[in-house]
Amino acid sequence: MLGLALMAAPFVLGFSMAAVVVAVAVGAVVAGLALSAAVADTGAIDIAAHYTYDLALAVGALGAGIVFALAGDGPAAGSLLAVGVALLGLNLTTRYSARF
Repeated sequence: MLGLALMAAPFVLGFSMAAVVVAVAVGAVVAGLALSAAVADTGAIDIAAHYTYDLALAVGALGAGIVFALAGDGPAAGSLLAVGVALLGLNLTTRYSARF
């Protein structure tokens, strides 16, 4: 849901064109990773790789939020920083282990 919300945010909040591209791309990656984790029972994605992807997405969203804050795009900065914090929180509270 977080990825879908991030993809819709630029059109609701009026981001700059660069922020629209970044937000839609990050939202699509978040949604795609979530969907790939739903079928992880088949071995489609390694657990260590999933952890790394989650952490990289959180750090990337935080970095993008800082860049847009420095560029003066407040709504984009706030949205990306909020998503980055949410992803980091999910990453820190998720137990990454295989179910047997």
